[in-house]
Amino acid sequence: MKTINLEDDVFADLDKLTTEFFSHNDVIRKLLLSRGADFKPPVPAGNPFQVPENGSVVAFVQSANYRMLTSGINKYLAVLGWLYKTHTKDFQKVENYRRGNRVYFARSQRAVEEGGSGAIHAKQIPNSPVWTLATLDNRTKRIILADLLPLFGFKQNEINEVVSTISDSGRHRGGKLFTEF
Repeated sequence: MKTINLEDDVFADLDKLTTEFFSHNDVIRKLLLSRGADFKPPVPAGNPFQVPENGSVVAFVQSANYRMLTSGINKYLAVLGWLYKTHTKDFQKVENYRRGNRVYFARSQRAVEEGGSGAIHAKQIPNSPVWTLATLDNRTKRIILADLLPLFGFKQNEINEVVSTISDSGRHRGGKLFTEF
């Protein structure tokens, strides 16, 4: 480890880019990588799909690894992956989920993508053989999770905690920005 001197105004700007989970060192590394610097980023400590010892979904979404996930789709996939890992035997409840005629979950990418029209993309749920529709705005991801979690016995306060971690994506549909849930 080396020590460097920074002017106060430079440090203040650097400090504004940090978070509880993104250190000064991380900010500098990201800036250097964006400029083509040749070194390897550190391997993240832990796995965002690791189940906390108490098995609580609330503990999972409050974990540092989960909170480091920045996109709605990654958080959505992480929760679904956690559900698969902790409720494998009951996961067919997710596979049977429907809203209208659209296929949201299936055992193949093709089945999901053929279950709708337009630009449909599916992603595999981590650590599972199940695929999910990925081209969803964050509001719809929250609705789906709010529909699914009670099937596994989660209480409303737990469900609220989970869905609140997926913020509005800012995607517009029909000229309206979805911000409500």
